[in-house]
Amino acid sequence: MNKTKIKDIADKSGVSLTTVSRYFNKPELLSLKTKNKIQTAIKELNYSQDSVARILVTGKSNLVGVIFPHLHLSFYTELLNQLINLGKQKDYSFIVYTSHDSKEEELQLIDKLKSYRVKGIILLSHTLDGEEIEQLGIPVVSIERPGGNFRQINNDNFIGGKLAGEQFIRDGCEVFIHINNGYHEDWPSFKRIIGFELAVKNKPKEIYIDEDLTDPYSEKASKAMLNLLNRILEKYRGKKTGVFCSNDDIANLLERECIKKGVSIPHEIEIIGYDNSPVSDYAVYPITSIDQNISLMAQIAIESLGSYMPNESVVPATLIRKSTTLT
Repeated sequence: MNKTKIKDIADKSGVSLTTVSRYFNKPELLSLKTKNKIQTAIKELNYSQDSVARILVTGKSNLVGVIFPHLHLSFYTELLNQLINLGKQKDYSFIVYTSHDSKEEELQLIDKLKSYRVKGIILLSHTLDGEEIEQLGIPVVSIERPGGNFRQINNDNFIGGKLAGEQFIRDGCEVFIHINNGYHEDWPSFKRIIGFELAVKNKPKEIYIDEDLTDPYSEKASKAMLNLLNRILEKYRGKKTGVFCSNDDIANLLERECIKKGVSIPHEIEIIGYDNSPVSDYAVYPITSIDQNISLMAQIAIESLGSYMPNESVVPATLIRKSTTLT
């Protein structure tokens, strides 16, 4: 067993016991110089903290639970990356689960997280309704999901959809298409459809919903997108078409199918995705996208865990023009 005590670390680093305690519990209160001195002492003394004992004594931990519906989308993986990077500054560690749209499974995962005395849960799944979340008895920070009396972080989805439609109009598109993998009127993301429809009001437009696009990297999704692209090309032959996709991964899938069929981007078809996630930059033609400001969402989530208060933050949406639109 590790015989090193907190007092040994204080003596070795030349700081008080209180300062060492702050290093383990509220490191953000210490200067970098002080933290480096303590870290050096810990290393030289070969000290390892007993996290379980700490939880039993204090009733608290620096563990944070995160529940995603899945990890197919670049938005989710980039958000997780940002949470981990920002969490390091608070000495947070993360337990990550996916719930696969099962309410029973999600409640079991939440019970497990509560048994670890997590500081709170960052929730991106849509399985539980607002009233059920309010009754969990633990701080919950939701991102892009229906609200309630808990901490919510949502993008300005209405403006995001509107910006996409307005861009297509400026670029001279004649037909306006929205592609989505689901139609959920109670989700914040549904406002993207409303904003887009308002922007292209009284113009030729269609909305395509296909659940096979949920995992854009599956063979099923590729077949669904090919069929959809063929329908668009046949129905609107010779007309410039603007296609607004519900996320960057679906937009990337559409771009790949266009390239394989020799469709000219952006002269025949313009594409706008949503999220401004890394996949939009790494596509063959970098994809114009509505920026959700993922890093700001992560920052608000991390800060909310330290000073929890039920309310909603709406993160502005901006259009980031790249290679799949003309201007």
